[in-house]
Amino acid sequence: MNNTAETLPTTRGLDGKVTIHQPGLEVIETMARGGHPIASIASSLGMSGRVFRECRRRQVEVEEALAAGLGGLEHELVHSLLAASRKGNVAAAMFLLKTRHGYRENGQTDAAPKVAVQINLPGAMDERAYATMIEGEGSSGPSPGQGGRGPLEAERGTDEHA
Repeated sequence: MNNTAETLPTTRGLDGKVTIHQPGLEVIETMARGGHPIASIASSLGMSGRVFRECRRRQVEVEEALAAGLGGLEHELVHSLLAASRKGNVAAAMFLLKTRHGYRENGQTDAAPKVAVQINLPGAMDERAYATMIEGEGSSGPSPGQGGRGPLEAERGTDEHA
């Protein structure tokens, strides 16, 4: 029997990297639609979870097959919940309202996230304390207490120390 890459679900290249082919993609989509966990899908393809994650990053079609399977599963589950709620299952209806439409016990939630910004300002200070604070943070000039003129005194053109 002559197996080519197209008939095998996976092959390993000379560089050691595993490639998932069309039969493997079908396995991924079918198992994801069936609700199987990622570890089981990887195991059924004969690889570890780590190798499967590498394939998902490297091969776009692997991620697409997984997304298609999960999307099919979600559609089926939502459809069955909707059918149950239409037959009078109140719990199914409540679950759909909460998960799909943002309802909670108190009504519908806001869709926009809330952001809180807090700005802390320093306490009030007089001009002299402010000048001292500014000079202490990085001024290379003399401080007002050392005979030099501070920034506010220089601005006013007066020297309080004379």
